[in-house]
Amino acid sequence: MILLFIDGVGLGEESDHNPWYVRPTPHIDRLLGGRSLVRGAVGQIGSDMVLLETDATLGVPGLPQSATGQATIFTGRNAPKAMGAHQSGLPFQRLRKWVQADNIYLQMERRGWRATFLNCYTPEYFQRPATRRGWVSVSTAALLSSREPVRMLSELLAGKGVYHDLTRWTLARKIPDVPVIEPETAVDHLLDVARQYDLVIHEYFLSDLAGHKQDEELMRTVIDHYDRWLGALVDRKQTDDVIVLVSDHGNSEDIRVSTHTDNPVPTWIIGDAHTWREIPHQKWDLTCIVPLLLRLVEKRHITTS
Repeated sequence: MILLFIDGVGLGEESDHNPWYVRPTPHIDRLLGGRSLVRGAVGQIGSDMVLLETDATLGVPGLPQSATGQATIFTGRNAPKAMGAHQSGLPFQRLRKWVQADNIYLQMERRGWRATFLNCYTPEYFQRPATRRGWVSVSTAALLSSREPVRMLSELLAGKGVYHDLTRWTLARKIPDVPVIEPETAVDHLLDVARQYDLVIHEYFLSDLAGHKQDEELMRTVIDHYDRWLGALVDRKQTDDVIVLVSDHGNSEDIRVSTHTDNPVPTWIIGDAHTWREIPHQKWDLTCIVPLLLRLVEKRHITTS
């Protein structure tokens, strides 16, 4: 079971200002029956795949933001509603504590299941003054509340984790001795780890960065690497594996703006096109992701017991 958390990818239109439509994405197109990752592709694609339109606004005015969007994905609770507004960037203390009180890792632990965060950190990250003061991402705060270990540079170099950019190219700029790998090699590393867990989580946020910077060159790299990564992941997964892709907000699907968007975001389920219907919901939104993951893991345990 794999959750890939795509940061900053909304379901945009088939237009010149949407890089996810303009740029070549042969693997995504193959999976979506010839369509790009756009709003028009929403629906069931074959017997084991579905692309859902997902509300990231969560009934709260304003543009969806990273801190509360991620908090909702990791907890299954409406973070912007609880906080009274969408919150951007790194979460303030109140939201961090709210996330650490209950999240997907803790919910998995209570059921006797294991989830892990595949992203690897450098020692320098935890030495930063801001990190020491508690300024960490929602994904990091959630992990630190659990019993699961933090993956470091040693695990990355041993192929026991994946860097946030998949190929390590941004890390190699800071540490030249770190070898850059291909997106397909990152898939091999992910799958080697995934077999030991019920749920593996990876956060990819360069898509959000490229959108904020309106950097077309970075966007080309992001889309190419992500498309190759996803294609290899789907081709190499086992029959009973399920891939769930979701984003906390829109951004990079509209290169005209440097802000987030209020576009719906994708929930792309590959390997199980039906379980989402078992999740109680009036409208499919980010609060549905944790219940979906728990139900998928539960069904897998029932099948193998």
